[in-house]
Amino acid sequence: MTRRLLLGYVAIVLVLAGSLAVPFGLVFAQRQREQFAVALERDAVVLGTIYEDALQHGGPLDPLPALDYAARTGARVVVVDRSGMSVIDTAAGDPVSFTNRPEIVTALAGSRYSGTRFSETLGADLFVVAVPVASGAEVFGAVRLTVLNREVEARVRRMWVSLGLVVLVAVAATAVVAVAVARSVTHPVEDLRRAATRIAAGDLSARAGVADAPPELAQLAESFNEMASRLETLVESQRAFVADASHQLRTPLTALRLRVENLEASGDATTASDLGEVVREVERMSRMVDQLLELSRSGQAAVETVDLADAVAQRVRLWEGVAAERAIDLEARIDVEGCQASVVPGGVEQILDNLIDNAVRYTPRGGRVVVSVARGDREGCVLEVRDTGPGVAAEDRRRLFDRFWRGASDEPGTGLGLSIVAHLVERSGGSVTAENAPGGGLVVRVAFRS
Repeated sequence: MTRRLLLGYVAIVLVLAGSLAVPFGLVFAQRQREQFAVALERDAVVLGTIYEDALQHGGPLDPLPALDYAARTGARVVVVDRSGMSVIDTAAGDPVSFTNRPEIVTALAGSRYSGTRFSETLGADLFVVAVPVASGAEVFGAVRLTVLNREVEARVRRMWVSLGLVVLVAVAATAVVAVAVARSVTHPVEDLRRAATRIAAGDLSARAGVADAPPELAQLAESFNEMASRLETLVESQRAFVADASHQLRTPLTALRLRVENLEASGDATTASDLGEVVREVERMSRMVDQLLELSRSGQAAVETVDLADAVAQRVRLWEGVAAERAIDLEARIDVEGCQASVVPGGVEQILDNLIDNAVRYTPRGGRVVVSVARGDREGCVLEVRDTGPGVAAEDRRRLFDRFWRGASDEPGTGLGLSIVAHLVERSGGSVTAENAPGGGLVVRVAFRS
């Protein structure tokens, strides 16, 4: 916005300055040339007066006035008789016929001539003035003056340079004022944008500054801050409710599971089977409560450095029994040793447990799950869990990390496992993606910061 305002102000000044400076410069240049031509024509008339008697009576002409004028002004003086032959030429000694020159023809016809032409010899423009030497209607000869118009053109150039400097000063002053005005408007807008970006990233404590803002933007910032405060209060109350509810549910669920397990141990086979199902449902509810408690936390937290290779090896050993029960080959593949990852405390175990559990759950009997660790492109660590299951349809992959989404599978679960993974990775400052493997199955890839 600052650039647009600056360009707008500068464009307006350039248009206004150009509409004034260009016509003024053109008029000034034309005026200077006209004044020079009038002065040159007046000098030619004076010289014609000096040589009038000699041309009229055919007497000898004194070249000293012409030579003196040529020496003072740098002009070439040519005096011709009525036949067009030169009788005085400050640039040549021998008489030459000038009847082929239009200015001489015009002057011998009794009219004055003034104008410019380009000299091939000098490679520059010349002012040319020719006046008749006459008495009444009778013309006795003509005087022609030619001079380089360097002085006039230099004066015109200086004028254009002066006008250009004036325009530049006006543009510079306008730019300074425009930047000051633009910043007074754009700084509050930029504060609003930064605050909105921080809120979008999860920092609900962000607020926009209202100091030195125009009244309209100050009101907008105050409304934005009020909205952010209400949103923060609402979200915090929701988190607090989820956390409190999760904590309150833990105790009765634990007590319920213990009572059911005691009944299961003392009952007959049929009762024990039914109570076993109840125990599994209670355990499922307990896991859901724990997961909801984890999801109630948000934002990046303090992280710890974890040896990802060691963590993968440990969790794979713990899950080998579960995988073996389903005839699934669970393998840890460590491509790099000592790969350090920054993760929230206890996060790497939860991430691995949820990813391995999800892979084992959806891999058919006789399948394979590979958990690998490799070095990332930016010196971070990359955790990859690859299975040989059915994969996920392209239209469903965008919902893979949504809470409580389980797709069309009949496998038991809460639908929170991959949501927990995405949540923990985000709090650790990493990223997680999922895609179908080329040979079948799903690949979940987690990139950690080192």
